[in-house]
Amino acid sequence: MDAITQRILRSLDRATGDLRRGQGLFLYESDGRVESLDFSQSLESSTSGLLVFSVDHADSRVLEMIQQPGGSPGQLLVTAMRAHRLGLAEDTLGPDISISLPPSASLDWARFVALANWDDRTPPSAAHRNASASGTAALKLAKTAPCLPALLARSMTFEEADMLVPGILPVRASDAGLLRHLQAVSLKRLGTTPVPLEDIGTAQFHMFRSGDGHDDHIAVEVGERPSAVAMPLSEDNAPLVRIHSACLTGDIFHSKKCDCGPQLNAALEVMAHNGHGVLLYMAQEGRNIGLTNKLRAYMLQDAGLDTVDANRALGYGDDEREYEIAASMLRALGFERVRLMTNNPEKIRALSSAGIEVVEQVPLIVGLSQENIRYLKTKAARSGHILPDTALAALDDTLRKK
Repeated sequence: MDAITQRILRSLDRATGDLRRGQGLFLYESDGRVESLDFSQSLESSTSGLLVFSVDHADSRVLEMIQQPGGSPGQLLVTAMRAHRLGLAEDTLGPDISISLPPSASLDWARFVALANWDDRTPPSAAHRNASASGTAALKLAKTAPCLPALLARSMTFEEADMLVPGILPVRASDAGLLRHLQAVSLKRLGTTPVPLEDIGTAQFHMFRSGDGHDDHIAVEVGERPSAVAMPLSEDNAPLVRIHSACLTGDIFHSKKCDCGPQLNAALEVMAHNGHGVLLYMAQEGRNIGLTNKLRAYMLQDAGLDTVDANRALGYGDDEREYEIAASMLRALGFERVRLMTNNPEKIRALSSAGIEVVEQVPLIVGLSQENIRYLKTKAARSGHILPDTALAALDDTLRKK
């Protein structure tokens, strides 16, 4: 990456960190490429944009800045997914929404609108409009943080924002969606260490980290890599690969709400039995909405929503995961073609789009229980996961493979 791109990566990483720390950001629209390595010096003080704060971490001081007299009114930014749940949008694919904050709005009011299991037949009595490009960009950063994608915001100039929050970071709206791509292209392999695993044998743990220094991703290579000389080019010498998103509740605490823990263990066992395989353990908790928001989604599921609708009610898409980093990890390990252990066609499509050939889809049907029947039904019916007839029969014989 060139110096400007590296600066953008560091800026975006700081931006997501600032949101998680409860600090403000200044989002602005700009055409063309920023040529200065110091964005705050290159940005004119009269540049108009949005001062934004995460609803998750806002306090009374933040609300006072957003609601101060004079100028433009304060806003609550929510995604199209959340707006649909609130009854403010006809569908989930429309624009994000800016809700005007009533003068009497409290932090509790904002959090209730942003988070509560709202009856979508009773929309909040507040004026709203489509969010600006800066507002939509800010919500993308909130998702990547990951914070709840709900932001307190106010239109102002960069000079005004810097007076309220000295040293505030300005972020171009057009850069906000680049972070995950830049993480993938800046990915570095940090090293490899052998780790003995119970019932599996010694596996090689390959460590990866992006240029922003944020998340670590691990490739767990089980068994001995076959020699290309001993085994001619064919489907047989494409490694068995599983892309597994981290799941603290399932992998560590053996939660029965999902099938993640059994899938992790079964994948490693199959790889050991076959003599070789690679499990990519990705820092993408809760379909990449983060642990806190996954637990919030659990609360909404307990209130009657399924997995998809719970994520949407929080303002997220059905699945926020991306697989460009996974493809970069495979290439770094020398693999361009794989046999992918998955029930999820989206993983196949995403890897293929990222340049990794998937020569075979290998099903992984384990972990079915009375507690996760609804979760697995939702995977099949609404997320397109491939479940064979035997698995569907175990799910009360209510689904059929299409």
